[in-house]
Amino acid sequence: MKKVIALIGISMGMFCLNNVQAQDAGNFVGTALDLSRTTPGGSARMLGIGEAQTSLGGDISSASSNPAGLGFFNKSEFSFTPAFNYLNTTSEYLGSSTSDARLNFNFSNLGAVIKYGSGSGSFKGGSFGISINRIADFQNQITYEGNSFNQLDSNGEIIFDPNRPADIVEYAALNAFTSNGSDISFDNDFAELAFETFLISPFSIDGNNFVDRDYYAVEDDGSFPQDNNGNDIFIPAYTEPDFPTFQTENIRSTGAMYQTSFSYGANFDDRIYFGGGIGLITMTREVNREYIEIPTNAELSSLVLEDNYEQNGTGVNATFGVIGRPMPQVLLGASYTTPSIISIEQIRSVTLTANYLFATNFREQTESFGFDYEAFNFTITTPSKLRAGATYFLGKSGFITGDIERINYAGANLSNSESGVSFSQANSDINQLESVINYRLGAEFRYEMFRLRAGFARMDDPVKNDIDESENRITFGGGIRTEDYFVDMAVSTSNGRNSTVSPYPGQVATVENKNTAVSFTVGFFF
Repeated sequence: MKKVIALIGISMGMFCLNNVQAQDAGNFVGTALDLSRTTPGGSARMLGIGEAQTSLGGDISSASSNPAGLGFFNKSEFSFTPAFNYLNTTSEYLGSSTSDARLNFNFSNLGAVIKYGSGSGSFKGGSFGISINRIADFQNQITYEGNSFNQLDSNGEIIFDPNRPADIVEYAALNAFTSNGSDISFDNDFAELAFETFLISPFSIDGNNFVDRDYYAVEDDGSFPQDNNGNDIFIPAYTEPDFPTFQTENIRSTGAMYQTSFSYGANFDDRIYFGGGIGLITMTREVNREYIEIPTNAELSSLVLEDNYEQNGTGVNATFGVIGRPMPQVLLGASYTTPSIISIEQIRSVTLTANYLFATNFREQTESFGFDYEAFNFTITTPSKLRAGATYFLGKSGFITGDIERINYAGANLSNSESGVSFSQANSDINQLESVINYRLGAEFRYEMFRLRAGFARMDDPVKNDIDESENRITFGGGIRTEDYFVDMAVSTSNGRNSTVSPYPGQVATVENKNTAVSFTVGFFF
Protein backbone atom coordinates (compact mmCIF):
# COMPACT_ATOMS: atom_id res chain seq x y z
CA MET A 1 0.00 0.00 0.00
CA LYS A 2 1.22 3.48 -0.86
CA LYS A 3 0.58 6.44 1.42
CA VAL A 4 1.56 10.08 1.05
CA ILE A 5 1.45 13.08 3.34
CA ALA A 6 -1.14 15.67 2.35
CA LEU A 7 -2.20 19.07 3.61
CA ILE A 8 -5.53 19.43 5.38
CA GLY A 9 -6.47 22.24 3.00
CA ILE A 10 -6.62 19.77 0.10
CA SER A 11 -8.73 17.28 1.99
CA MET A 12 -11.42 19.73 3.01
CA GLY A 13 -13.15 19.41 -0.36
CA MET A 14 -13.16 15.64 -0.42
CA PHE A 15 -16.63 14.96 0.89
CA CYS A 16 -19.69 17.08 1.43
CA LEU A 17 -22.42 16.18 3.90
CA ASN A 18 -25.90 17.60 3.60
CA ASN A 19 -26.41 18.08 7.33
CA VAL A 20 -24.26 19.60 10.02
CA GLN A 21 -23.38 16.58 12.12
CA ALA A 22 -19.66 16.09 12.02
CA GLN A 23 -19.32 12.52 10.73
CA ASP A 24 -16.96 13.92 8.07
CA ALA A 25 -13.56 15.37 8.93
CA GLY A 26 -14.02 18.34 6.62
CA ASN A 27 -17.37 19.33 8.11
CA PHE A 28 -16.17 22.02 10.50
CA VAL A 29 -19.61 23.59 10.77
CA GLY A 30 -20.85 20.26 12.13
CA THR A 31 -17.99 20.14 14.62
CA ALA A 32 -18.80 23.65 15.84
CA LEU A 33 -22.47 22.74 16.29
CA ASP A 34 -21.73 19.46 18.07
CA LEU A 35 -19.47 21.23 20.57
CA SER A 36 -22.12 23.92 21.10
CA ARG A 37 -25.03 21.51 21.75
CA THR A 38 -24.01 20.61 25.27
CA THR A 39 -26.35 19.55 28.08
CA PRO A 40 -26.27 20.33 31.81
CA GLY A 41 -25.79 16.64 32.65
CA GLY A 42 -24.94 15.86 36.24
CA SER A 43 -26.02 13.34 38.85
CA ALA A 44 -28.77 10.74 38.42
CA ARG A 45 -30.99 12.96 40.56
CA MET A 46 -30.80 15.78 38.00
CA LEU A 47 -30.92 13.42 35.03
CA GLY A 48 -34.12 11.95 36.46
CA ILE A 49 -35.89 15.34 36.43
CA GLY A 50 -34.99 16.17 32.83
CA GLU A 51 -31.81 18.05 33.83
CA ALA A 52 -33.94 21.00 35.03
CA GLN A 53 -31.62 22.32 37.72
CA THR A 54 -31.07 26.08 37.34
CA SER A 55 -33.15 26.98 40.43
CA LEU A 56 -32.18 23.96 42.52
CA GLY A 57 -29.27 23.47 44.85
CA GLY A 58 -27.74 20.90 47.14
CA ASP A 59 -26.45 18.72 44.29
CA ILE A 60 -22.97 18.27 42.81
CA SER A 61 -24.44 19.15 39.40
CA SER A 62 -24.61 22.80 40.52
CA ALA A 63 -20.83 23.11 40.19
CA SER A 64 -21.16 23.27 36.40
CA SER A 65 -24.77 24.34 35.73
CA ASN A 66 -25.37 27.05 38.38
CA PRO A 67 -22.71 27.44 41.09
CA ALA A 68 -25.17 29.36 43.26
CA GLY A 69 -26.69 25.98 44.12
CA LEU A 70 -23.54 25.09 46.08
CA GLY A 71 -24.67 27.58 48.71
CA PHE A 72 -27.43 25.17 49.74
CA PHE A 73 -25.03 22.56 51.14
CA ASN A 74 -24.97 22.10 54.91
CA LYS A 75 -22.22 19.45 54.88
CA SER A 76 -19.60 18.06 52.54
CA GLU A 77 -20.32 15.39 49.95
CA PHE A 78 -18.62 13.04 47.51
CA SER A 79 -20.46 11.28 44.68
CA PHE A 80 -19.91 9.46 41.40
CA THR A 81 -22.26 8.58 38.54
CA PRO A 82 -21.55 5.69 36.15
CA ALA A 83 -23.89 5.27 33.17
CA PHE A 84 -24.80 2.88 30.36
CA ASN A 85 -25.89 4.29 26.99
CA TYR A 86 -27.70 2.13 24.44
CA LEU A 87 -27.41 3.77 21.01
CA ASN A 88 -29.76 2.79 18.19
CA THR A 89 -29.91 4.12 14.65
CA THR A 90 -32.17 3.33 11.69
CA SER A 91 -30.95 4.41 8.25
CA GLU A 92 -32.89 4.72 5.00
CA TYR A 93 -30.87 4.54 1.79
CA LEU A 94 -32.01 3.80 -1.76
CA GLY A 95 -35.18 2.14 -0.52
CA SER A 96 -33.44 -0.06 2.07
CA SER A 97 -33.77 0.26 5.85
CA THR A 98 -30.86 -0.77 8.10
CA SER A 99 -30.59 -0.72 11.89
CA ASP A 100 -27.49 -0.66 14.04
CA ALA A 101 -26.84 -0.39 17.78
CA ARG A 102 -24.11 -0.25 20.39
CA LEU A 103 -23.80 -0.21 24.20
CA ASN A 104 -21.43 2.27 25.84
CA PHE A 105 -20.27 2.57 29.45
CA ASN A 106 -19.11 5.93 30.79
CA PHE A 107 -19.04 8.21 33.81
CA SER A 108 -21.59 11.03 33.69
CA ASN A 109 -20.33 12.84 36.76
CA LEU A 110 -17.71 12.64 39.48
CA GLY A 111 -17.10 15.23 42.14
CA ALA A 112 -17.01 16.54 45.68
CA VAL A 113 -18.41 19.50 47.58
CA ILE A 114 -16.53 20.93 50.56
CA LYS A 115 -18.62 22.90 53.02
CA TYR A 116 -16.56 25.88 54.13
CA GLY A 117 -17.42 27.99 57.15
CA SER A 118 -20.72 28.73 58.84
CA GLY A 119 -20.55 32.46 58.35
CA SER A 120 -21.93 35.11 60.67
CA GLY A 121 -24.94 37.37 60.57
CA SER A 122 -26.68 37.26 57.19
CA PHE A 123 -23.77 35.42 55.60
CA LYS A 124 -24.34 31.70 56.19
CA GLY A 125 -21.10 30.48 54.64
CA GLY A 126 -20.59 28.65 51.39
CA SER A 127 -19.18 25.59 49.64
CA PHE A 128 -16.49 24.77 47.14
CA GLY A 129 -17.34 22.26 44.43
CA ILE A 130 -15.12 20.28 42.08
CA SER A 131 -16.83 18.13 39.49
CA ILE A 132 -16.09 16.33 36.24
CA ASN A 133 -19.23 16.40 34.12
CA ARG A 134 -19.99 14.76 30.76
CA ILE A 135 -21.63 17.57 28.78
CA ALA A 136 -21.59 16.14 25.22
CA ASP A 137 -21.60 12.62 23.85
CA PHE A 138 -20.16 11.72 20.43
CA GLN A 139 -20.95 8.01 20.60
CA ASN A 140 -22.79 6.70 17.55
CA GLN A 141 -23.06 3.67 15.28
CA ILE A 142 -24.53 4.02 11.78
CA THR A 143 -24.87 1.46 8.99
CA TYR A 144 -26.68 1.94 5.71
CA GLU A 145 -26.83 -0.05 2.48
CA GLY A 146 -28.62 -0.23 -0.86
CA ASN A 147 -28.32 -0.94 -4.57
CA SER A 148 -27.48 2.00 -6.82
CA PHE A 149 -27.70 2.23 -10.61
CA ASN A 150 -28.15 4.61 -13.53
CA GLN A 151 -31.54 4.73 -15.22
CA LEU A 152 -32.06 3.83 -18.89
CA ASP A 153 -33.89 5.90 -21.50
CA SER A 154 -36.55 4.50 -23.89
CA ASN A 155 -33.80 3.28 -26.23
CA GLY A 156 -32.02 1.38 -23.49
CA GLU A 157 -29.18 3.92 -23.27
CA ILE A 158 -27.73 4.78 -19.85
CA ILE A 159 -28.72 8.19 -18.45
CA PHE A 160 -25.79 9.73 -16.59
CA ASP A 161 -26.81 12.33 -14.01
CA PRO A 162 -23.81 14.45 -12.91
CA ASN A 163 -25.79 15.63 -9.87
CA ARG A 164 -26.34 12.05 -8.73
CA PRO A 165 -23.39 9.80 -9.62
CA ALA A 166 -24.55 6.20 -9.40
CA ASP A 167 -21.30 5.00 -7.83
CA ILE A 168 -18.23 6.54 -6.28
CA VAL A 169 -16.09 5.79 -9.34
CA GLU A 170 -18.46 7.82 -11.47
CA TYR A 171 -18.13 10.64 -8.93
CA ALA A 172 -14.33 10.41 -9.15
CA ALA A 173 -14.38 10.57 -12.94
CA LEU A 174 -16.51 13.72 -12.78
CA ASN A 175 -13.85 15.33 -10.61
CA ALA A 176 -10.82 14.49 -12.75
CA PHE A 177 -9.77 16.18 -16.00
CA THR A 178 -7.41 15.72 -18.92
CA SER A 179 -6.45 18.05 -21.74
CA ASN A 180 -4.56 15.61 -23.93
CA GLY A 181 -5.76 12.14 -22.97
CA SER A 182 -2.63 11.34 -20.96
CA ASP A 183 -2.09 13.98 -18.26
CA ILE A 184 -4.66 14.15 -15.50
CA SER A 185 -5.65 16.66 -12.80
CA PHE A 186 -8.03 16.38 -9.87
CA ASP A 187 -10.66 18.49 -8.16
CA ASN A 188 -10.38 16.58 -4.88
CA ASP A 189 -8.38 13.91 -3.14
CA PHE A 190 -10.77 11.06 -3.84
CA ALA A 191 -10.38 11.46 -7.60
CA GLU A 192 -6.63 11.05 -7.10
CA LEU A 193 -7.18 7.96 -4.92
CA ALA A 194 -9.32 6.44 -7.67
CA PHE A 195 -6.64 7.15 -10.28
CA GLU A 196 -3.83 5.69 -8.15
CA THR A 197 -5.82 2.47 -7.68
CA PHE A 198 -6.53 2.19 -11.44
CA LEU A 199 -10.26 2.82 -11.14
CA ILE A 200 -10.18 5.79 -13.52
CA SER A 201 -7.83 6.83 -16.34
CA PRO A 202 -7.57 9.55 -18.99
CA PHE A 203 -8.62 8.60 -22.52
CA SER A 204 -8.44 10.18 -25.97
CA ILE A 205 -10.85 8.82 -28.59
CA ASP A 206 -11.44 10.52 -31.94
CA GLY A 207 -9.96 13.74 -30.63
CA ASN A 208 -12.09 13.72 -27.50
CA ASN A 209 -10.13 13.84 -24.25
CA PHE A 210 -11.92 12.64 -21.13
CA VAL A 211 -11.58 10.72 -17.87
CA ASP A 212 -13.64 7.57 -17.32
CA ARG A 213 -13.66 4.35 -15.33
CA ASP A 214 -10.92 1.89 -16.28
CA TYR A 215 -12.46 -1.45 -15.36
CA TYR A 216 -14.74 -3.49 -17.56
CA ALA A 217 -17.75 -5.77 -17.65
CA VAL A 218 -17.29 -9.55 -17.35
CA GLU A 219 -19.47 -12.59 -17.78
CA ASP A 220 -20.83 -14.56 -14.83
CA ASP A 221 -17.71 -16.75 -14.86
CA GLY A 222 -15.41 -13.70 -14.60
CA SER A 223 -14.22 -13.74 -18.22
CA PHE A 224 -14.56 -10.86 -20.66
CA PRO A 225 -17.28 -11.14 -23.31
CA GLN A 226 -15.95 -12.02 -26.77
CA ASP A 227 -16.82 -11.14 -30.34
CA ASN A 228 -17.43 -13.66 -33.12
CA ASN A 229 -13.68 -14.00 -33.66
CA GLY A 230 -13.01 -14.92 -30.03
CA ASN A 231 -11.47 -11.56 -29.17
CA ASP A 232 -12.17 -10.03 -25.76
CA ILE A 233 -14.58 -7.07 -25.76
CA PHE A 234 -13.88 -4.33 -23.23
CA ILE A 235 -17.09 -2.61 -22.17
CA PRO A 236 -16.85 -0.10 -19.31
CA ALA A 237 -18.68 -1.60 -16.32
CA TYR A 238 -21.28 1.11 -15.84
CA THR A 239 -23.95 0.41 -13.27
CA GLU A 240 -27.52 0.04 -14.60
CA PRO A 241 -30.79 -1.58 -13.42
CA ASP A 242 -29.75 -5.13 -14.39
CA PHE A 243 -26.21 -4.59 -13.09
CA PRO A 244 -26.51 -2.53 -9.88
CA THR A 245 -23.72 -1.58 -7.51
CA PHE A 246 -24.22 -2.61 -3.91
CA GLN A 247 -23.19 0.21 -1.55
CA THR A 248 -22.80 0.04 2.22
CA GLU A 249 -21.06 2.09 4.88
CA ASN A 250 -20.41 1.60 8.57
CA ILE A 251 -19.67 4.70 10.65
CA ARG A 252 -18.46 4.31 14.21
CA SER A 253 -18.03 7.41 16.35
CA THR A 254 -16.61 7.45 19.87
CA GLY A 255 -15.67 10.12 22.37
CA ALA A 256 -17.20 12.80 24.55
CA MET A 257 -16.69 16.28 25.95
CA TYR A 258 -16.13 16.72 29.68
CA GLN A 259 -16.06 19.84 31.81
CA THR A 260 -14.04 19.98 35.01
CA SER A 261 -15.55 22.74 37.14
CA PHE A 262 -13.99 24.60 40.06
CA SER A 263 -16.83 26.55 41.66
CA TYR A 264 -17.97 28.33 44.80
CA GLY A 265 -21.47 29.14 46.03
CA ALA A 266 -22.44 31.36 48.96
CA ASN A 267 -25.58 31.61 51.12
CA PHE A 268 -26.95 34.94 52.31
CA ASP A 269 -29.66 34.64 54.94
CA ASP A 270 -31.08 31.50 53.29
CA ARG A 271 -32.75 33.81 50.77
CA ILE A 272 -30.12 34.77 48.19
CA TYR A 273 -27.42 32.45 46.82
CA PHE A 274 -24.59 33.58 44.55
CA GLY A 275 -21.95 31.52 42.81
CA GLY A 276 -19.35 31.36 40.10
CA GLY A 277 -16.89 28.94 38.63
CA ILE A 278 -14.31 28.15 35.98
CA GLY A 279 -14.81 25.24 33.61
CA LEU A 280 -11.89 23.42 31.99
CA ILE A 281 -12.99 21.51 28.92
CA THR A 282 -11.49 18.38 27.41
CA MET A 283 -12.87 16.68 24.33
CA THR A 284 -11.96 13.74 22.18
CA ARG A 285 -13.71 12.27 19.19
CA GLU A 286 -12.71 9.43 16.87
CA VAL A 287 -14.68 8.61 13.74
CA ASN A 288 -14.02 5.49 11.65
CA ARG A 289 -15.82 5.21 8.32
CA GLU A 290 -15.66 2.14 6.08
CA TYR A 291 -17.47 2.47 2.76
CA ILE A 292 -17.75 -0.54 0.42
CA GLU A 293 -18.96 -0.87 -3.18
CA ILE A 294 -19.54 -4.19 -4.92
CA PRO A 295 -20.39 -3.89 -8.63
CA THR A 296 -22.21 -6.58 -10.61
CA ASN A 297 -20.40 -8.47 -13.40
CA ALA A 298 -17.26 -6.34 -13.37
CA GLU A 299 -13.56 -7.12 -13.17
CA LEU A 300 -13.58 -4.95 -10.04
CA SER A 301 -14.87 -7.26 -7.33
CA SER A 302 -15.06 -4.55 -4.63
CA LEU A 303 -13.61 -1.28 -3.40
CA VAL A 304 -13.15 -0.23 0.22
CA LEU A 305 -12.72 3.37 1.37
CA GLU A 306 -11.47 3.83 4.94
CA ASP A 307 -11.69 7.37 6.30
CA ASN A 308 -10.51 7.80 9.89
CA TYR A 309 -10.06 10.98 11.86
CA GLU A 310 -9.48 11.99 15.46
CA GLN A 311 -9.99 15.28 17.25
CA ASN A 312 -8.57 16.22 20.65
CA GLY A 313 -9.19 19.55 22.29
CA THR A 314 -9.00 21.62 25.46
CA GLY A 315 -10.85 24.78 26.38
CA VAL A 316 -12.16 27.06 29.08
CA ASN A 317 -15.33 28.87 30.08
CA ALA A 318 -16.92 30.46 33.14
CA THR A 319 -20.35 30.21 34.72
CA PHE A 320 -22.06 32.65 37.09
CA GLY A 321 -25.41 32.23 38.76
CA VAL A 322 -27.90 33.39 41.35
CA ILE A 323 -30.83 31.73 43.12
CA GLY A 324 -33.42 33.65 45.16
CA ARG A 325 -36.15 32.58 47.54
CA PRO A 326 -38.92 35.21 47.26
CA MET A 327 -41.22 33.05 49.44
CA PRO A 328 -40.60 29.86 51.42
CA GLN A 329 -42.00 27.49 48.79
CA VAL A 330 -40.52 29.17 45.69
CA LEU A 331 -36.99 29.34 44.25
CA LEU A 332 -36.04 31.40 41.21
CA GLY A 333 -32.66 30.95 39.51
CA ALA A 334 -30.59 32.20 36.61
CA SER A 335 -27.16 31.34 35.26
CA TYR A 336 -24.91 32.56 32.48
CA THR A 337 -22.16 30.50 30.83
CA THR A 338 -19.63 32.42 28.78
CA PRO A 339 -18.57 31.27 25.32
CA SER A 340 -16.20 28.32 25.49
CA ILE A 341 -12.91 28.72 23.65
CA ILE A 342 -11.70 25.29 22.56
CA SER A 343 -8.40 24.56 20.79
CA ILE A 344 -8.51 21.36 18.72
CA GLU A 345 -5.95 19.22 16.93
CA GLN A 346 -7.25 16.99 14.14
CA ILE A 347 -5.45 14.10 12.48
CA ARG A 348 -6.80 12.10 9.58
CA SER A 349 -5.96 9.26 7.22
CA VAL A 350 -7.81 8.04 4.13
CA THR A 351 -7.15 4.81 2.23
CA LEU A 352 -8.81 3.40 -0.87
CA THR A 353 -8.39 -0.29 -1.72
CA ALA A 354 -9.53 -1.74 -5.05
CA ASN A 355 -9.90 -5.52 -5.25
CA TYR A 356 -9.90 -6.93 -8.80
CA LEU A 357 -10.68 -10.42 -10.06
CA PHE A 358 -7.18 -10.81 -11.48
CA ALA A 359 -3.91 -8.96 -11.96
CA THR A 360 -2.82 -7.45 -15.30
CA ASN A 361 0.51 -6.35 -16.73
CA PHE A 362 -0.02 -2.82 -15.34
CA ARG A 363 -1.71 -3.40 -11.96
CA GLU A 364 -1.88 -5.92 -9.13
CA GLN A 365 -4.98 -7.85 -8.15
CA THR A 366 -5.27 -5.59 -5.11
CA GLU A 367 -4.29 -1.94 -5.35
CA SER A 368 -4.26 0.41 -2.37
CA PHE A 369 -3.39 4.07 -2.00
CA GLY A 370 -3.90 6.55 0.82
CA PHE A 371 -3.22 9.93 2.37
CA ASP A 372 -1.95 10.70 5.86
CA TYR A 373 -2.87 14.32 6.46
CA GLU A 374 -0.72 16.63 8.48
CA ALA A 375 -2.01 17.46 11.97
CA PHE A 376 -4.34 20.43 11.74
CA ASN A 377 -5.01 22.87 14.59
CA PHE A 378 -7.99 25.18 14.83
CA THR A 379 -10.10 26.96 17.44
CA ILE A 380 -13.84 26.86 18.03
CA THR A 381 -15.65 29.47 20.08
CA THR A 382 -19.05 28.19 21.14
CA PRO A 383 -22.01 30.50 21.89
CA SER A 384 -22.86 31.58 25.42
CA LYS A 385 -25.80 30.06 27.29
CA LEU A 386 -28.39 31.86 29.38
CA ARG A 387 -30.65 29.80 31.66
CA ALA A 388 -33.55 30.70 33.93
CA GLY A 389 -35.53 28.40 36.19
CA ALA A 390 -38.23 28.22 38.83
CA THR A 391 -39.03 25.63 41.51
CA TYR A 392 -42.17 25.23 43.58
CA PHE A 393 -41.97 23.06 46.70
CA LEU A 394 -44.90 20.89 47.70
CA GLY A 395 -44.13 21.17 51.39
CA LYS A 396 -42.01 18.17 52.38
CA SER A 397 -43.58 16.01 49.67
CA GLY A 398 -41.31 17.18 46.85
CA PHE A 399 -41.14 19.87 44.20
CA ILE A 400 -41.87 20.79 40.59
CA THR A 401 -39.19 22.61 38.61
CA GLY A 402 -38.62 23.99 35.14
CA ASP A 403 -35.88 25.63 33.06
CA ILE A 404 -35.62 27.58 29.86
CA GLU A 405 -32.31 27.98 28.05
CA ARG A 406 -31.44 30.36 25.23
CA ILE A 407 -28.58 29.61 22.83
CA ASN A 408 -27.78 31.61 19.72
CA TYR A 409 -25.88 29.06 17.62
CA ALA A 410 -24.97 31.74 15.08
CA GLY A 411 -22.61 33.02 17.76
CA ALA A 412 -20.20 30.12 17.22
CA ASN A 413 -16.98 30.87 15.38
CA LEU A 414 -14.11 29.00 13.72
CA SER A 415 -10.59 30.38 13.55
CA ASN A 416 -7.09 29.21 12.73
CA SER A 417 -3.81 31.01 13.25
CA GLU A 418 -1.33 28.40 12.03
CA SER A 419 -1.97 26.91 8.61
CA GLY A 420 -3.64 29.86 6.96
CA VAL A 421 -6.79 27.87 6.15
CA SER A 422 -9.75 30.19 5.69
CA PHE A 423 -12.95 29.49 7.57
CA SER A 424 -14.86 32.35 5.90
CA GLN A 425 -17.34 30.06 4.16
CA ALA A 426 -17.79 27.88 7.24
CA ASN A 427 -18.41 30.92 9.43
CA SER A 428 -20.86 32.22 6.85
CA ASP A 429 -22.74 28.92 7.13
CA ILE A 430 -22.64 29.15 10.93
CA ASN A 431 -24.24 32.59 10.69
CA GLN A 432 -27.27 30.88 9.12
CA LEU A 433 -27.87 28.81 12.27
CA GLU A 434 -30.76 29.89 14.43
CA SER A 435 -31.23 30.96 18.03
CA VAL A 436 -33.26 28.43 20.03
CA ILE A 437 -35.08 28.13 23.32
CA ASN A 438 -34.71 24.77 25.07
CA TYR A 439 -37.16 23.62 27.74
CA ARG A 440 -36.73 21.26 30.70
CA LEU A 441 -39.38 20.21 33.22
CA GLY A 442 -39.13 17.87 36.20
CA ALA A 443 -40.64 16.80 39.46
CA GLU A 444 -39.51 14.95 42.57
CA PHE A 445 -41.82 13.32 45.09
CA ARG A 446 -40.63 12.31 48.56
CA TYR A 447 -41.79 9.80 51.12
CA GLU A 448 -39.55 9.40 54.11
CA MET A 449 -36.18 8.23 52.73
CA PHE A 450 -37.53 7.42 49.25
CA ARG A 451 -37.53 9.61 46.13
CA LEU A 452 -39.43 9.29 42.86
CA ARG A 453 -38.66 11.53 39.85
CA ALA A 454 -39.78 12.25 36.30
CA GLY A 455 -38.88 14.82 33.67
CA PHE A 456 -39.06 16.01 30.10
CA ALA A 457 -36.65 18.03 27.97
CA ARG A 458 -36.86 19.47 24.49
CA MET A 459 -33.82 20.78 22.61
CA ASP A 460 -34.92 22.75 19.57
CA ASP A 461 -33.51 22.53 16.03
CA PRO A 462 -30.99 25.28 15.13
CA VAL A 463 -30.57 24.20 11.50
CA LYS A 464 -32.62 25.48 8.58
CA ASN A 465 -33.16 22.39 6.43
CA ASP A 466 -35.67 19.63 5.76
CA ILE A 467 -34.27 17.38 8.51
CA ASP A 468 -35.75 17.64 11.99
CA GLU A 469 -32.73 17.87 14.30
CA SER A 470 -34.69 18.70 17.45
CA GLU A 471 -34.44 16.25 20.34
CA ASN A 472 -36.98 15.15 22.95
CA ARG A 473 -36.08 13.36 26.17
CA ILE A 474 -38.32 11.60 28.66
CA THR A 475 -36.74 10.74 32.00
CA PHE A 476 -37.67 9.03 35.23
CA GLY A 477 -35.84 7.77 38.26
CA GLY A 478 -35.78 7.29 41.99
CA GLY A 479 -33.54 6.83 44.98
CA ILE A 480 -33.04 6.75 48.69
CA ARG A 481 -31.43 9.36 50.94
CA THR A 482 -30.19 8.91 54.51
CA GLU A 483 -28.13 11.08 56.83
CA ASP A 484 -24.92 9.33 55.72
CA TYR A 485 -25.36 8.41 52.06
CA PHE A 486 -27.68 8.46 49.05
CA VAL A 487 -28.24 6.24 46.01
CA ASP A 488 -30.11 7.42 42.90
CA MET A 489 -30.99 5.96 39.52
CA ALA A 490 -32.25 7.61 36.33
CA VAL A 491 -33.43 6.35 32.96
CA SER A 492 -33.48 8.70 29.98
CA THR A 493 -34.87 7.94 26.54
CA SER A 494 -34.34 10.34 23.67
CA ASN A 495 -35.28 10.51 20.04
CA GLY A 496 -34.69 13.07 17.35
CA ARG A 497 -31.60 14.87 16.17
CA ASN A 498 -32.21 13.06 12.90
CA SER A 499 -29.45 13.47 10.38
CA THR A 500 -28.24 12.69 6.90
CA VAL A 501 -24.95 11.19 5.83
CA SER A 502 -23.45 10.89 2.35
CA PRO A 503 -20.96 8.41 0.95
CA TYR A 504 -20.16 11.07 -1.66
CA PRO A 505 -22.03 14.13 -2.99
CA GLY A 506 -25.20 13.09 -4.77
CA GLN A 507 -26.20 10.14 -2.60
CA VAL A 508 -27.80 10.65 0.82
CA ALA A 509 -28.85 8.35 3.64
CA THR A 510 -31.27 9.60 6.30
CA VAL A 511 -30.62 8.51 9.88
CA GLU A 512 -33.01 8.31 12.82
CA ASN A 513 -31.20 8.39 16.16
CA LYS A 514 -32.45 7.00 19.48
CA ASN A 515 -30.69 6.70 22.82
CA THR A 516 -31.53 5.10 26.15
CA ALA A 517 -29.28 5.91 29.11
CA VAL A 518 -29.31 4.39 32.58
CA SER A 519 -27.37 6.28 35.27
CA PHE A 520 -26.57 5.50 38.90
CA THR A 521 -25.28 7.91 41.53
CA VAL A 522 -23.74 6.88 44.82
CA GLY A 523 -22.87 9.62 47.28
CA PHE A 524 -21.56 10.00 50.82
CA PHE A 525 -21.79 12.88 53.28
CA PHE A 526 -18.86 13.80 55.46
